Amino acid sequence: MIDPFIVKAVSIVLGLMLLAAAWHKLSSLPAFTTVLFDYHLLPSFLVSFMALVIPAVEILLGAGWLTGVAMNIVAPLTAGLFAIYGSAIAINLLRGRLHISCGCGLGGASSENQPLSWVLVARNTVLLLLALLPLVPMADRAMVWIDWLTLTATLVTSALLYLGASQLLQNSSAIRSWRNPRD
Repeated sequence: MIDPFIVKAVSIVLGLMLLAAAWHKLSSLPAFTTVLFDYHLLPSFLVSFMALVIPAVEILLGAGWLTGVAMNIVAPLTAGLFAIYGSAIAINLLRGRLHISCGCGLGGASSENQPLSWVLVARNTVLLLLALLPLVPMADRAMVWIDWLTLTATLVTSALLYLGASQLLQNSSAIRSWRNPRD
């Protein structure tokens, strides 16, 4: 059995992350459409349509996580979304397409230029596993005030760690590209 505090923390983190990801995509839709095209996984005529569908799905799933509605549907769909993201990155890495943008910003000024890496595949795998957490049986206990205080601290810490890790990944990619220019 899992403590409801953990499920609540994961739900809020995933909900906010999905909403932020959707905002990132919609706020620079032409750039996201280009990134989606660069993956070479969709027929050209579907790219523009999917560039709208993907953020719409992220918004719906994010809202589901934050409201707790239909978690038995939201959790596996979110895990599936992360599996698709990780698979798309892995396929392109295996094709040798290392220098395209991942399209998964949310950290730093140059988030659109973050190239694909196996670290991103691992990150999506961890997110997939976290998304399945609400399907584990939960202990029956009410959240008390100290849980809510701890949850607030957990969310702030999680956001800072996620943004810091994203920035480190971008810095690593930038340094690697400086050391090994493509030309």
